[in-house]
Amino acid sequence: MKRIALYFVLMVFTLGGLLGCSDWTDVKSKDFFEKPSEDYYQSLRDYKKSDHQVTFGWFGNWTGKGSSMINSLMGLPDSIDFVSIWGNWRNLDEARLEDKRLAKEVKGIRALMCFIVANVGDQLTPQEVRDNYKENGFNSELEAVNAYWGWEDDNDEKIKGAIEKYANAICDTIDKYDYDGFDIDYEPHYGAPGNIAGGTGRVNRMDIFVKALSKRVGIKSGTGRLLVVDGEPQSMPAETGPYFDYFIVQAYNCSGDSNLDGRLNSTIANYKEVLTPEEVARKYIVTENFESFAQTGGVNYTDRYGNRMLSLDGMARWSPIIDGKLIRKGGCGTYHMEYDYTNQDATYMEYKYIRRSISLMNPTVK
Repeated sequence: MKRIALYFVLMVFTLGGLLGCSDWTDVKSKDFFEKPSEDYYQSLRDYKKSDHQVTFGWFGNWTGKGSSMINSLMGLPDSIDFVSIWGNWRNLDEARLEDKRLAKEVKGIRALMCFIVANVGDQLTPQEVRDNYKENGFNSELEAVNAYWGWEDDNDEKIKGAIEKYANAICDTIDKYDYDGFDIDYEPHYGAPGNIAGGTGRVNRMDIFVKALSKRVGIKSGTGRLLVVDGEPQSMPAETGPYFDYFIVQAYNCSGDSNLDGRLNSTIANYKEVLTPEEVARKYIVTENFESFAQTGGVNYTDRYGNRMLSLDGMARWSPIIDGKLIRKGGCGTYHMEYDYTNQDATYMEYKYIRRSISLMNPTVK
């Protein structure tokens, strides 16, 4: 089995100790059985810290073991920046813990917890609270869940306390498994409203939630851990914008640049009081659905110049235009990125389409 054919760049540090972006030198591709040098991996990790368009994906079906690397983070292309674990993020066994540790320490790939946040307690309420609500004297499962977190309807102080307790429970779980942050799947207008995501009242519940998380993850925390939002960043309370590292957009079945331009403009408008258009663009990651389109690399896509291509290629090539100037976006990625594992050709080994998107955004990297 061949190792990925990845051409990585050595980066030159400036006098101030900052990473430079010039004098890049290709490193020869490695065979799977030829262990790359520590210099190679150090350069790889340095690249992850540089100012570049990132490559992201939701990684599902994770086991961290098997005869194939399809279910392992270590099997991902070296130049992947970070992933959100989709579905199998809890109750980590030794295989997944070790796989995650190696991916981070060797390749610099960061892994985030991710799930839909609609109601207080989602994904983290103990199952016995839900199962035994009658025995514990509650009339419904919802009543038992709310009592567990301390939620009382129409009591703003209790609501705030319950949301903060829930946010800290998420951060405690991140600490427990040593994840690199949290990806809030926020979709109140697409089937996931709730007392946090869709809740209305005298207090802005999602604002409380994000700011509670931000004390331990995200830009404001000083921890180096990421706080990102996917789904509907354009619907988030505007004041939360500066607390996020990235806005990740599910631009599935994307037809072209005009689609991405419109999505970005709605997000710029949402945060116009707290972030400049350029700041929003540089946080903006667009993604395609590889649960459906992994075998083709996307759908038919037309850029603003009339060029036709596959949608993941188009997302990688797309650059936002702000006040007539091309602005660097945050990056691009895929949902169920692992479905691209079996795609390969003479140029790219596993993950053919994702590798090509990496090269299109950052031409010196594959």
